[in-house]
Amino acid sequence: MTNEYNCIATGIGSLPHQDPGEAAGLALASLPEAPIWPQLPQKDFREHMDGQYSETMPGLRVDKDKNRIYFDTAKDLTPELEKFFQRYLDKDYAFFKISEEYAAGFYAFLRSLQKGIPPGARFLKGHITGPLTFGTSVKDEKGYDIIHNEVLFDAVVKGLAMKAAWQIEVFKPFGLPVIIFIDEPAMESLGSAFSAVAAETVSEKLNEIIDVIHDRGGIAGIHCCGNADWPMLFRTGVDIINFDAFGYLDRVLLYPDDIKTFIARGGALAWGVVPTAEFTGQETAEGLVAKIEAGMKTLGKQGIDRARLMRQCLITPSCGMGSLTPGKTEAILKLLREVSGK
Repeated sequence: MTNEYNCIATGIGSLPHQDPGEAAGLALASLPEAPIWPQLPQKDFREHMDGQYSETMPGLRVDKDKNRIYFDTAKDLTPELEKFFQRYLDKDYAFFKISEEYAAGFYAFLRSLQKGIPPGARFLKGHITGPLTFGTSVKDEKGYDIIHNEVLFDAVVKGLAMKAAWQIEVFKPFGLPVIIFIDEPAMESLGSAFSAVAAETVSEKLNEIIDVIHDRGGIAGIHCCGNADWPMLFRTGVDIINFDAFGYLDRVLLYPDDIKTFIARGGALAWGVVPTAEFTGQETAEGLVAKIEAGMKTLGKQGIDRARLMRQCLITPSCGMGSLTPGKTEAILKLLREVSGK
């Protein structure tokens, strides 16, 4: 498994487009070395990150009138649970597929790849919602976070892992390494007074998903677009950690020993240095590269080899762009390519 990325550009996942073909074309053209399949939350509520990976989960109900999903724990879920866990044990990846209703961008991306892989492509990138984010976003019929339902949350974690495995299986025929990011925006709440979830639990569930990704030959990444329990994340088995280097670089750099150990074992940093929500159009590639250089200089003072940091480096936007406009998104991706090319 390679860990040399040499500052290639890739994306997070969500784009603001409603036309799947247009979104897939933009992803392939803008991120030719590591293209992403586009999530399209403005197209359908089922493409939001809390719903996109929910198909086949036991007890999951879709309320199209209210544009929401939830778990119905009022009825006997034993038959659904038994079927689900048996399919998991059988490694029946097709059972866990993401349908086109939930991921139109995935299928548009796949059809484009079947016509021809972009010249220079080195990786293909997919994504899933992380267990903490899913578990604290999706609720039962009474409004309780599903993370507190031990049986169903176990199913959630295994379901997310299998969604990742299914993506890897679908992309295998193209012959490129597959990166799967576990998107965890809720990580910022971990450890706060409002969180009743233990870091040890999150670490355990992340590693369970990471192990499945590795088992299928994939490369596992974790994306956090805010602050996080960085030492805990660096100590998981993840291959890539993607952080908001535009807004939170100073927070990440507080843990040089953990970063040093992570880099030494082959881990890569994906620097989310190109702003998304904060993007003004006044940012320059030179200014953003200087931010990365300053971060690497700080790590260099802690004994981390700069050449190795460069090899084990990817460049990304700070977060997904599903809530932006297409015009702003295209400008961000253009700037991203410029930063990567520096």
